[in-house]
Amino acid sequence: MDPQAGKKKEMKKQFMHKVKETFVSLVAPRIAATFDDVTVSEIICGDPECAPVDTIVRIIFKDAPIKSFGMPKEVEDVTLEDLQEFMPTDDVLEGWSRGEDLEWPPLPDEGEPPQDVVLRFELGDRVECRVGATKWAAGVVIKQWYREPGWPTDHFAPYQIQLDNGKKIFAPKDDVQVIRAEPPPPEANGADSAEPAAEGDGGAHAPMHSS
Repeated sequence: MDPQAGKKKEMKKQFMHKVKETFVSLVAPRIAATFDDVTVSEIICGDPECAPVDTIVRIIFKDAPIKSFGMPKEVEDVTLEDLQEFMPTDDVLEGWSRGEDLEWPPLPDEGEPPQDVVLRFELGDRVECRVGATKWAAGVVIKQWYREPGWPTDHFAPYQIQLDNGKKIFAPKDDVQVIRAEPPPPEANGADSAEPAAEGDGGAHAPMHSS
C-alpha cells in the first residue's frame, strides 16, 4: 500500500474544492442562486485523441436537470484561465437553470457551401459513382453539400449517394470522372446493352469515399 495514498487523496479533494469555489465565484450571483450544489471529479478518458484525465464540473440545479462541463487536464492543473475558457456562458447557465437543453460546448461552425457553384445532379437523381480504378456503382443522390464530423470549416463534398447495394458514399468533387448520370435502361427490343466504360484514365482521378 502506498503510504502517500491518503495524502494524495486529500490533496485531490483540496484541488477539487478550489476548482468548485473558483467556478462559483465566476458565475453571476443570480445564476449561482439557482444551484443546489456543484461537484468536481476526475474521469479517465479512453479516447486516444483526448487527454488521459478530464476534470468534470457537475452543476446540480434546484429546479432543473444536472448539467456538466469538462476540462482536458487533471484537477490540480486547472487554472482560473481554464475555467474561464471552458465554463458555459451566463446565458447557457441561465438557460440550464430553467430546464432548457442548450448545447455546450457549442457545435463547431460548419461554414457555408459555395454559393456560386451549381451542381449537376439534384436529390433523387440516378447516378453512377466511381468506386475504383475502373469500377462504377449505381445509386441515388441523397444529399447535396455533404459534411462529415471533423472536417475543416467550409469543407464540403458535393454529393452523398446511397448505392444500390445499400452502402452510402460521398463524391469528393462534382466531376464526370467521379460521378456521372446513370445511362437509361436498354430498349425493350432485347438487345444486350454493354456495361458503360469508365470515362477517362482509370488511375488519374479520385475514387468515391465511404460516408
